[in-house]
Amino acid sequence: MRSSRGASVAPARVYGVGVCAGHLVVHDPLTGTTHHRDQLITVGRTMLRASEVASHPVADLAALGGSSALGVRWSPVVQRDPSPTWVPANSVHRRAARALACAGLLTVDLHEVDPLPTPDLTDIAGHLTDDGCTVSLTTERCPAERHAEALADCVDALRICVDTAVTRRHRLGPDERERRLRSLISGTRATVAAGLPTQLYTRVIPPPPGNAATRWLVELADAVGAHGVTFARPQEDGTLAIPDPADWGAGTPLCGTLKPLDVPLDTVCLRADV
Repeated sequence: MRSSRGASVAPARVYGVGVCAGHLVVHDPLTGTTHHRDQLITVGRTMLRASEVASHPVADLAALGGSSALGVRWSPVVQRDPSPTWVPANSVHRRAARALACAGLLTVDLHEVDPLPTPDLTDIAGHLTDDGCTVSLTTERCPAERHAEALADCVDALRICVDTAVTRRHRLGPDERERRLRSLISGTRATVAAGLPTQLYTRVIPPPPGNAATRWLVELADAVGAHGVTFARPQEDGTLAIPDPADWGAGTPLCGTLKPLDVPLDTVCLRADV
């Protein structure tokens, strides 16, 4: 992890600690990076400082059995505009969350959950964290300012994927692109103010030294108060098997798709913790 700023101070935050392939490792749900650990430490959800984690070498995911040994990227199916009573006490999402938590995963990245937040999102995150998982939310739709505090109460880290808002790979008109960029700026500032660790995230902009877009993205993250920027690429090993809902009753709704975690290529840290 490289640091380009040291003026702002970040507090300790939640990391996932566990043993994979005989190695004690620490996974960061904010940046997506995983480090070895050569000292005894509490397994599970643990409060650590970024500088302490970064002082240990980055783990080779292949040597750990692949990213799926650490966690998964889950895109749950959620209902738009749910009523307060929509989530039953024994919903399919609760059972899927329990199954994932009981699998011994260090982290679950809830991916592209929309709208934000929902009773189901809170429910899912609560079951995962109760069973020791860390929970990140990766979304291309920046949460509205009014949702920032509720979101900070249910997930450990927010990763805002900027690819739609700031690149030309998507067919958006200039007005829509400007609207999304303004939403990204205001939403990021609100989540940071609410105390939620927030990272800007890209799968298409090249990592440092990169190009003008790389430098612009880092400056944007610094201006809005984000923790930093993660430059990543998706895994290419396909879709994973989600816990089988066959025995959960007729008419059970789909609970979404599971995919491997993205591979971080590089991170830029903008908030020191010393």
